[in-house]
Amino acid sequence: MPLAEIRDITLQPDQQVPLFQQLYETFRQRILDGQMRGGLRLPSSRTLAKQLGIGRNTVLAAYDQLTAEGYLQSQPGSGMFVAAELPENWHLAPAACKSKKTAEPALQLSGHLSDYASQLQQQSISSHQGNQCFCVGMPDLNAFPAKVWNRLAQQTPAAGFQHLMGFSDITGYLPLREAVADYLRTSRAVKCEVNQIVITTGAQQALDLCARVLLNPGDDAVIEDPGYMGARKALQAADARIHPCPVDQHGMQIDVLQQMSQSPKLVYVTPANQYPLGSVLSLERRMQLLDWAQKKQCWVVEDDYDSEYHYAHRPLASLQGLARHQQVIYIGSFSKVLFPSLRLGYLVLPESLVDTFIKAKSEHSGETPLHSQAVTASFMQEGHFSRHLKRMRLSYSEKMTTILAACESLKPWCSVCSGGAGMHIVLEFAAWLPEKKIFDELQKNRILSSQLSSYFVGTDKKQGLVLGFANSTPEQIKTGIAGIKKVLSRYSHQA
Repeated sequence: MPLAEIRDITLQPDQQVPLFQQLYETFRQRILDGQMRGGLRLPSSRTLAKQLGIGRNTVLAAYDQLTAEGYLQSQPGSGMFVAAELPENWHLAPAACKSKKTAEPALQLSGHLSDYASQLQQQSISSHQGNQCFCVGMPDLNAFPAKVWNRLAQQTPAAGFQHLMGFSDITGYLPLREAVADYLRTSRAVKCEVNQIVITTGAQQALDLCARVLLNPGDDAVIEDPGYMGARKALQAADARIHPCPVDQHGMQIDVLQQMSQSPKLVYVTPANQYPLGSVLSLERRMQLLDWAQKKQCWVVEDDYDSEYHYAHRPLASLQGLARHQQVIYIGSFSKVLFPSLRLGYLVLPESLVDTFIKAKSEHSGETPLHSQAVTASFMQEGHFSRHLKRMRLSYSEKMTTILAACESLKPWCSVCSGGAGMHIVLEFAAWLPEKKIFDELQKNRILSSQLSSYFVGTDKKQGLVLGFANSTPEQIKTGIAGIKKVLSRYSHQA
């Protein structure tokens, strides 16, 4: 059998990777590439060690690892050989094939994916690119009482860490559910008991559970247009037929909903602060929606994502608290009132749905991380949560005043939409402004935003930007708006 000629092997003694590992990886790659074919005899360990100027034990260690993984075979009395049958020869092509222009393409198994996966391949991934100026949905991270939080996190193990290390109740940590129930009853006028609350891994899991439990593939569901993309994606994942319902300055247009020929099984709505346009669903429309949903036997999913941040008046009471029948599912989250990476949300469920949702959560994800729940519960029980909300409401009110004043300079190019609440505003462009080009240019300048058109489902899409302001200082807001003005002004010749 031919003896392998060991050439062009360069080992780096000063590297963090051990020499035997470097030698092992070199041989392995050459075998897989076809440079060292099956049956080829390798030099003895002494010969190779002398040839490379390394210790024999280094060569033996590499040979042993390659033999253990099936790349080499030792034949007593004959030496060490490249294995005839390689463990990975079914998925790595020989190097000779790489140089051929007619090489076969890599095997594609997309035909074996589900319809859902095929839909995902057509979608872009929503990425949160840091916390720069105008990043949507980002609270003021600098203002969060991190010292208090860290103290509570350190005290929690001392209070009995072992009971937080094992499995827990699928519904969530009982002290946290009690704290959430107390908060919702007093602050949001939600009608609930502790046993109706299920803690989730963020609001997105809550939406996903609603779609999975309440809808069959092909069922009709209604969402606001424009509306929250996370809700749309959850419904798409459940293979629902999505019907957009327009919104105006008073929220979802219930008269359009009532005229729909379909009988939806679910309506998703953000009544306290419509996302993203900021309108409030009027009391008249709230009652119309609840009456219509009762007649149609339709579930209403109320997303109360940042209802605490109303600046001209007290936060409005929840839609769920008005319902005379148990047809409203209430969703809340700590992402915007505390911080996003906490990944905690909650559902307030009609009693008839609690058991089914618990079983669905058990099959889908199991328990929500317990230690985070315990710290959040302490944060709420000791009064830090309510104090933090009060401080942020005052701070965000001042920042909203700042950004609205700064946006006065943009009026030649766009109008400003704001309902005096929340953590963002909307700039609606004049028809001749190219949204995508402006968005891309702002990103290059590290001015983050979201494209307004992306929130629309129907064909009548408005163009513009959604700007978050909560995590920016007043100075950053003014500088950012000046940067937007500079970009917009370049298109003034098209007016």
